[in-house]
Amino acid sequence: MKLTGPFVTMKKRLERLWQRCGDAVRFLLWGLTVALVCFLLYRVIVNNNTPHLVPLSEVGRDSLMTVGIPNSMNDTLVNYGEAFAVHFNGERGIANCAIYELVNNELNGTVERMSEFIPDAGVKGCPSLQDYAGSGMDRGHLVPAGDLKWSEEAMRQSFLLTNVAPMHKALNEGGWAKLEEKVREWTARDSALLVFTGPVVSESDTTLAGGRVTVPSAYYKVIMAPCVRPRRAIAFIYPNGHSGGRLRQYAVSVDEVERRTGLDFFPTLSTEEQQRLETHVNLDAWIN
Repeated sequence: MKLTGPFVTMKKRLERLWQRCGDAVRFLLWGLTVALVCFLLYRVIVNNNTPHLVPLSEVGRDSLMTVGIPNSMNDTLVNYGEAFAVHFNGERGIANCAIYELVNNELNGTVERMSEFIPDAGVKGCPSLQDYAGSGMDRGHLVPAGDLKWSEEAMRQSFLLTNVAPMHKALNEGGWAKLEEKVREWTARDSALLVFTGPVVSESDTTLAGGRVTVPSAYYKVIMAPCVRPRRAIAFIYPNGHSGGRLRQYAVSVDEVERRTGLDFFPTLSTEEQQRLETHVNLDAWIN
């Protein structure tokens, strides 16, 4: 049937309308295709930069937190519940090593910081408040109070004098504080970190309180991400003084900390795994 008159006009209008709509539909489909490709590329990039996380059992955690102490080194292991543990050296008046696990769900604690330090009368060789008085040194936390805001008791324990050591203000409020903040950032990303902190001592170190408290020449921090695969470890040594410069300047291998302290980190791991974790300085794996 041949269309005539108004029907022809209507047909032409419909064809023009469809042509305009068709252009719009094609443009819309093109836009959706580009958006989908961009989204898929984004997911690939995010997945490649997000570590594969494996839950850490309590047994596995305790095994990884073991530290080998030389027989010649004065050492008393003191456990403070779920908060942290210290290997305390009563001859030096400071810990050989303080150890704790920081989990990402502990980062949002609301417990207020304390202001008074407390001697631990139950630990032989623990300093008194008077031992630090007038020294000009900060009582620097080994396990940061800022990482224990999830519990009032943990916060109180962080101010025990077994958990502090003489630290120059330039370090305590400078590079050391920045490193502690980095640990929190890495914890948020990697689910949990195991952190080992302590002094690097030498024969030339000075003392406080008539020789009862050693003032270390430097401090170390060894960090492991136990839930990522493959596991990662990194270490830092900061001189006990001015600590300007970038984080990379203070990064060292775990082996270097072991060499300078005599301690043995991760002794329960296989020799091959220890070598992989401890011999290299791969800071890029942490900051990227």
